[in-house]
Amino acid sequence: MNKTTVFLAGVATFAASTSLLADVVWDEDVDGSLSTDRFNTTDFGELSVGSNNMICDTQSGISKFFTFTIAEGDELSAIILDDWISNDDLGFLGVVTGDYFSVDPANPDVTQLLGYVHHGETFVGEDILPAMGQGPGSIGFTGALGPGDYSFWIRQGGAELTTQDLNFVVTPTPGALALIGLAGISARRRRG
Repeated sequence: MNKTTVFLAGVATFAASTSLLADVVWDEDVDGSLSTDRFNTTDFGELSVGSNNMICDTQSGISKFFTFTIAEGDELSAIILDDWISNDDLGFLGVVTGDYFSVDPANPDVTQLLGYVHHGETFVGEDILPAMGQGPGSIGFTGALGPGDYSFWIRQGGAELTTQDLNFVVTPTPGALALIGLAGISARRRRG
């Protein structure tokens, strides 16, 4: 095998193994309600590489807040809406950098949001991260979100109780994947 084939095989194996690392980082039925205090968010800690699911109930404009950290060498590459149980399609998810939610939800200024998205049933199975980065008037971003702390504001505008399952997908940065591939090539050379 040539170096490129070995590298690509290593990357494919690593990518496939991350799907085995799925984890529920917060389930309100088990862990209790998410914080309603933007200055004292529910902290998920550092997310692992792979799927990190958050399952919560929202209703009638009640705002909830949570924070997590993306480690050095990793990135938040997708936010998949895995499930949405409601007849109301009035979901909202906003993000800022930092370990608390710095924008006042009582008087929101979208120009202070890193990004946001309105979501619901039609987005089930879709990655909503790109739409968040293009939230009209927000600071905006393209691609994955790199290492650091991120705080989120989630709410449901409709009166009907809504259960949603958001999957925060963390992957190694492309540079980290290249290092993994190089380590595999070096190991193969030592064995060969």
